[in-house]
Amino acid sequence: MAYRKAAAILAGSCTVSAFQSTLLNRGIPLSSGQHNNLRRFSSNIILAMNSGPSFCEKCGTAMEIRIPHGDERERHVCGNSSCGYVSYQNPKVVVGAICTHLDRVLLCKRAIEPCKGKWGYPQGYLEIGETTRQGAARETWEEAGVKFDASKCQLLALYNLAGIQIQTIYRVDLDDDTFEAGHESSDVKFVPWNEIQWDELAFPTVHWGLEHALAMKDEEKPIVQERTKLVTMDGQWKVEEG
Repeated sequence: MAYRKAAAILAGSCTVSAFQSTLLNRGIPLSSGQHNNLRRFSSNIILAMNSGPSFCEKCGTAMEIRIPHGDERERHVCGNSSCGYVSYQNPKVVVGAICTHLDRVLLCKRAIEPCKGKWGYPQGYLEIGETTRQGAARETWEEAGVKFDASKCQLLALYNLAGIQIQTIYRVDLDDDTFEAGHESSDVKFVPWNEIQWDELAFPTVHWGLEHALAMKDEEKPIVQERTKLVTMDGQWKVEEG
């Protein structure tokens, strides 16, 4: 749950101590407003760090958050010195599919937090053993009851969210418009492009994906959009292309 909260607000990837020490080592003066941004950023990092395991999966000893020997950042480390197992927490991979049929796009109304009641295309976390295309197809089936051949979808966008998430978004043109809302969706519908309610979309990345899909809809092979959302050294959010 802590990881999902951190991911929802797109927290950064470095630890609080590493981020603060970098600022100090570089002699960067911070205003009171920048200190406030850093405190908010730090609380997000704490959420992400606390998402690791409480107990060692090898021996069952309580885990500690510290810098292992030979490393440069805090990790979840087994408190048993004879074990010393390190649990590495890495960015999650999110997969999604922007599905169209007769110039309409498939949208799902979220039945779960975050952004419950908002709209988006089917997306979710990649499962072990899946390719990203397979994961996008599975999420579409689970959320919207729509099936498609995963091999036919085209890569549309890659979004790097501050080291917490990597989103891989595909597009696919469906053979029909049958659907059935899954348990994570309170409603599902096909919407003409010119009737999308942009202010009712769930996340900034949903805006990005749909806007790019609309721009690429007449292209046989889409240009892949690469976009990064990161935290600058003074604690501000920044969006970069590529």
